[in-house]
Amino acid sequence: MNSKLILLPPISILQFTLLLILIYTPSSLTSNDYYRDCNNLFSCGHIKNIGFPFWGENRPNGCGHPLLHLTCEENTSYLNINNVRYKVLEAKSDEQTLRITRVDYLLQGLCLSTFVNTSLDPKLLVFGPQYQNLTLFYNCMESNYISSEQTFPYRCVDSYETVYAQLRSSDFPLSCPDSVVVPIPKAFDYVTDYSLNAQNETDYNKTLSAIRDGFVVNWVAGIQECGECRKSGGVCGYDSIRPTCYCRDKACPNFISDAKELPSSGSYSSQTQWSRRRKIVIGVASSCVGGLFTIIIG
Repeated sequence: MNSKLILLPPISILQFTLLLILIYTPSSLTSNDYYRDCNNLFSCGHIKNIGFPFWGENRPNGCGHPLLHLTCEENTSYLNINNVRYKVLEAKSDEQTLRITRVDYLLQGLCLSTFVNTSLDPKLLVFGPQYQNLTLFYNCMESNYISSEQTFPYRCVDSYETVYAQLRSSDFPLSCPDSVVVPIPKAFDYVTDYSLNAQNETDYNKTLSAIRDGFVVNWVAGIQECGECRKSGGVCGYDSIRPTCYCRDKACPNFISDAKELPSSGSYSSQTQWSRRRKIVIGVASSCVGGLFTIIIG
């Protein structure tokens, strides 16, 4: 009775080698990596130590909500919200507030070329209570304009068009195809003259200054979940658009049991990810090992 060894084709050996590499090579960015990197805080110029729910610079995108991306350019912080670019004027982590201002009004004054309202996603950011809406109307038909105490006209120097500013929410008397809503302090009011006056720079500058001073927003994204995460000894982050918790070499049991939704990728624990993948790959590898050497007994 003779035995002989038959080797499978080289491609099978290559496949087996790749499986071994998969078993012993960790994923590109593990929970340990996020645990380390999400402990970093964003700092840029005079804006210091901003963490969750923001990301940017030395904080990878898994450290904050995808839509709360802070950038740093020439020691100035910026944040894009609903297609509007904002300059960050002030940040207070202890109060969870930012003071931001629209870049377009910084660069162009009141006479804009594109018209996008100031709007927030209330699940991420909310306006402070000390503001009222100011609506700026553009490209209006001026023939039927009637002055009022709530509507004020400004003449654009370059285009010779008129921008109409209106406080509160009364009906506007003109037909205007474009408008922009911006928040300004409730204490704001016009100065004196409510007639159309091309030389009225005092009111123009006062209105523009109120807009450029910016407004305060509170960040609310993932605050409750982050508190649970920190109680578990973890670091707060985001798995896609859902809050998650990164822990070092272990799961975060308090966060997992208390949270209403679990992260889809299980990124809260590198050990959990590692164990699941290893079990799957070892099972496949075992089947390859069985077929790698075939012993035929004759």
